[in-house]
Amino acid sequence: MMKYLIALGIVVAAVVAFFVFSSAPTPPPQVSEPAVGTPPAPEPEPEPVAAPEAPDDDTLLEQIAADTRENLPTAVTDAVTWTDALFLPRMRIMEYSYVIAATDATVSANNPRDLIATRTETICLDRRDMFEMGTTLRNSFENSSGQLIDRVYLLPEDCQRFY
Repeated sequence: MMKYLIALGIVVAAVVAFFVFSSAPTPPPQVSEPAVGTPPAPEPEPEPVAAPEAPDDDTLLEQIAADTRENLPTAVTDAVTWTDALFLPRMRIMEYSYVIAATDATVSANNPRDLIATRTETICLDRRDMFEMGTTLRNSFENSSGQLIDRVYLLPEDCQRFY
């Protein structure tokens, strides 16, 4: 029995000694003066500053939507007013919202499609960078009371013939 107590005492002493000596502070390294006539050690070079990352497609499209929103014209035609520009990143859709002031339902239904059809080439060329990123343009047309009249989509495939 005595030999077990001695062995246990040795193990405890070893563990205590390990923690005492491992947590002792290490002295700072001694810096020796360079010998006369030897050049001084070179200064460490600063780490190069990383170039800012190029913005991703979603960031660029959000910027296009923000710029468009800031520069909304008061009226696209005498019956159509542009009210908002919004980018929906998950669906890769840039949405432009318009309000149609016409009261006649047949005129209201034909106006949006005719407006987009006549301006397709101009829209595609003006927003080429947007369409090349695979983004769909969704034009939402509402009446003055906020009811959706029509949605007209312009797909990237529709614009490829103009490039």
